[in-house]
Amino acid sequence: MNIWAWVEKLQDDLRDAGQGQSADSINQLTNYVSELEVERAEALLPEVKAINKTLANPWLDVFTRHWEMRNRLGNQMEGETALADAVSLFEAAHRENTIDCPQSVCVTQDLATCYANIDGPGWVPERIEVCEETMTRIDPSWACYQCLSVEKGEALLDAKRYDDVLAYMDEQEQKIIDAGEEDFGGLAEVRVHALLAMGRPADALLLIEALEAKADGPEWKNTTQPRDLAKALALVGLGRDDEAMELVPAYNEIAPRYRKNWVRIVYELVQRAPERNTWGLGSTVYRTLLQYSRQGTHRLVIDLTEPAVRLAVQRGSAWSARRHLALALPHVDKLKADCGASALLAELSALVDAMPDQDTLPVPADELLTWLDREDPERPPRDPEVEVQWLLRALQQRPDDVALLENTASALQACSAEEQGIALLWDYVREHTEQEDRMAYYLLGQLLDSGEHEQVKRLIQLYRPTVPLTALWCEARMAERLSDWPELERACRGVLALDPERHGARDMLARALMKQERFAEATLCYHQLVEVLEQPGPTLWDLMTAASCAEDWASVREVAQRLEMELSSQQGPIEEDWGWAIVRFVENGEAVDYYARRTGPVTARIVENAYHKHAQHVGDRVVFDASMLFQPPEDEQERERFVPTYLMVHVLEKGGFGPSWLVDGVHPGDAAFGALREQIEAKGWQLWVHSNSDYQLSDGEQTDQAPLPGMYFTVAIPAHLPAADLHETLRAATAQWPHQLCWLHLAEHCQVDTQPHHQVIERYSL
Repeated sequence: MNIWAWVEKLQDDLRDAGQGQSADSINQLTNYVSELEVERAEALLPEVKAINKTLANPWLDVFTRHWEMRNRLGNQMEGETALADAVSLFEAAHRENTIDCPQSVCVTQDLATCYANIDGPGWVPERIEVCEETMTRIDPSWACYQCLSVEKGEALLDAKRYDDVLAYMDEQEQKIIDAGEEDFGGLAEVRVHALLAMGRPADALLLIEALEAKADGPEWKNTTQPRDLAKALALVGLGRDDEAMELVPAYNEIAPRYRKNWVRIVYELVQRAPERNTWGLGSTVYRTLLQYSRQGTHRLVIDLTEPAVRLAVQRGSAWSARRHLALALPHVDKLKADCGASALLAELSALVDAMPDQDTLPVPADELLTWLDREDPERPPRDPEVEVQWLLRALQQRPDDVALLENTASALQACSAEEQGIALLWDYVREHTEQEDRMAYYLLGQLLDSGEHEQVKRLIQLYRPTVPLTALWCEARMAERLSDWPELERACRGVLALDPERHGARDMLARALMKQERFAEATLCYHQLVEVLEQPGPTLWDLMTAASCAEDWASVREVAQRLEMELSSQQGPIEEDWGWAIVRFVENGEAVDYYARRTGPVTARIVENAYHKHAQHVGDRVVFDASMLFQPPEDEQERERFVPTYLMVHVLEKGGFGPSWLVDGVHPGDAAFGALREQIEAKGWQLWVHSNSDYQLSDGEQTDQAPLPGMYFTVAIPAHLPAADLHETLRAATAQWPHQLCWLHLAEHCQVDTQPHHQVIERYSL
């Protein structure tokens, strides 16, 4: 059953009503979740929820909230923090006006996942019951049937009924096949983890390799990432460590849900390569547990505490081992069933208690920093996990030693113990509010990095009566972090009123004005700044950017002269040819790059058509930030081909073009295509070829023929012209070409016969 049919129809209706952006946003949300783009999905949610509110469609509300849960429960591994919302969604999806929505079935998966995240083994019977009850409402032709089968299989996994898991997966797969459907991979993934739990890594690897061979075309990352990590676990189980390491993505690229497998892989690797067991690894493992702890995934915190503590013991760090245990202990009381949790933590605690005392200072407290900083070629590299125990002991003896406090807080931060470092800084700051103190600013930085904005407000209130300058600076820094540009402007003006020599505040003020598009005021601010700075180099470029946005070309020329740049014109807008550039736009949290011709020091005109469904920028005249986003390569030959990329700051003038229309098919030859290009450009339209010489197509009607050169390009026409003009131009210009091209989306938009385009797609497998 196509459970997506209704939402696809809704999207078509939105596009027909001129609300294509709304339709695209709904689609983009599901894409972000499936691609494990956690932050982008979160950023897009308010927009999609606003669409729901406008449309007042209860089915769409269930759909959106389900995908929000897929991101929170599926990608981020939330547990108790999401329980109230998961229960609320379950109730909302079973009301009279939503019960017939196909996604009302999906929310059962959400609720089961939430309980599994909180305490998988403790909630096994309830998880199985809710899955079985819901499956009686549907049949194996539903995609939801597979999802619910996976949920029940994972419950059996948590119950350690591994033989039952394999038998149940076989049974469900046969039902799905009998219904004419195909396993999308979820059932096999459960089988893999059952085999791994049974100590059968070779069998698990064979199954994973079969899944990889079966894959046809691009796959979602929520399929490939867990499969790669499961494969790494299988390879580790077979002692093939180097192959396993090649499969494991960088930690920050792994979705929070799958970091549990990363911890397990690393633990096994370290047993055969102890040199990998570093303080940095300990810091990352603790950060993982801390995230799970904050999300209320109680069982997982306790389960992962075992490898975390054992790694710390192997490193000889009782301090780290104890804080792992301290983090895990409160979660025991929040489990539905103990299932061995208390015994595990007791065993680990005994292991730590047996470690030798490591708190004894190597030198007197007042000599510790000098001793740590000494140069000694025989000494091993600095290790904050080792040093932090000494630093804490020394700080107890010398609580007012600022240098010692700063080093201790820094070591704690390196070990992902920011909360402890912040507490120490608070202890000091509360007793030293009579004057401006750098420890207050150090605390401010730690609080902002940790997202502790309520604590920043407390810091502001602490200093407001005694040192208002410090309070205002804290307000400015928090406003900057929150992108609250009016508040940043207010706070910076307050700082400058008390101390006009605070050049950092003036620089922040200029940026706040730029973000508010008050470019003339920002230009004046930068003018004031460059006059007082001893080395204003980068600020001169900021001034040029602000002046260009304000179209203050006299100031741009003045700065250019100061930077020894030669401009060909003496007045008016600067429109010169400075070669190629790439300009990056950031839209809905996504970076999109376009080729442009640079027209001056920080201005350019976009010459590349927008991608399908993206906002059109071709022809736009823009101002960009002068800092390159990527540095030129060191290799001489690569440097010759290098095109610098800059971040777009402001659009001076819109190009006035409508959306891009994709044309795809067999290349007709240079002469024929050149004639088409001339015809299109003579009309003032924009054509851009996106394919390269490697793009080849096969003719399904000439199977014995060699591959044909392919091409795909887009055309954009002025927004005021009907798209039918382009359709007719393409039809007439390509009618005699031996191989017809496809412009399906354009034909659909123009409501003309689309059959020829479907035939081209099928013939050439476009």
